[in-house]
Amino acid sequence: MAADVTKVDAIRSHFAPLIGKRIIRYRTAELRHEDGRWSSWPDLPIRIMTDDSLSIGISWSCFDDLALTHGDNDPAWSDAATTRWVDNGIDAINGCLGRVILGVSLGRGQMAIGDSEIEIWTRLLIDLGDCWLEIFNALDENGYCLHDELPPGEFVTCG
Repeated sequence: MAADVTKVDAIRSHFAPLIGKRIIRYRTAELRHEDGRWSSWPDLPIRIMTDDSLSIGISWSCFDDLALTHGDNDPAWSDAATTRWVDNGIDAINGCLGRVILGVSLGRGQMAIGDSEIEIWTRLLIDLGDCWLEIFNALDENGYCLHDELPPGEFVTCG
């Protein structure tokens, strides 16, 4: 089967201005709990910023909904009293900082209902030369991984 053409087109158009740009920082959301402590809130987008002030927001929701946005503003739907934005707050992916975006691909995720596998395209893979930043659907929120080797799976190059 083929990847979702609508997603591929959206990824191409949103990432085209970012190809060849260096990642200088990213922002993710944290949620304040009633007891006052803060914790990661990956339901909101990760916003990746480049060295020439370009940025992209990436967010997975539902089973395979991908939202991509441009601009450097934080999402308007977040409540400032209970949400804060943190720069470079996920140690596991901080190796992406300072690297140049060389390309981006859409990957097939894995999902099954009973014995039937469902085709679902829920992996966004950003090629950074000697590593790959993956932003994937982790059950209605973003999941993140920085790979030292190209991860296994089926991918469609989008840019």
